[in-house]
Amino acid sequence: MPHESGSLQRYSTKLEIDTNPPEGADLKRTLVTKFVTLALSHYTLESLMAGKVHALLTRPYPKGRDWYDLIWYRSLRPPLNPKQELLQNALDQTRGKGSINAALWQKLLIEKLDSLDIEQLARDVNPFLERAADRHLITRENLGVVLGTNL
Repeated sequence: MPHESGSLQRYSTKLEIDTNPPEGADLKRTLVTKFVTLALSHYTLESLMAGKVHALLTRPYPKGRDWYDLIWYRSLRPPLNPKQELLQNALDQTRGKGSINAALWQKLLIEKLDSLDIEQLARDVNPFLERAADRHLITRENLGVVLGTNL
């Protein structure tokens, strides 16, 4: 795509393929007719959220984008919950069967919040935001609200 200066802008896409995905995801089919006509099969939002909650619970380091995405999922009306079967299967696959109860995801994330540097999370997500001011949505209080508690 030509840039204003006449040069081409380069974009990169990272594609990851899970060769051993956990069972339990729900698929949805969507027809797209914007620039080309496509029939896409993709995970439902609840299945995608299960993957996000899995990352939040198991990633060895905090990532601002994950917590910002949690705010997005939970701010939809009605608020989304992760697909429990998929989340449990993913946790069993990465942490061992029965080691983490997926039904307790909100409680576990609230506990995890205590150890996080919230300002660092906000700085970390900043490059991904369309509006820089949105980084201020990442607060302990807002995360508590979307997780169903007042922190």
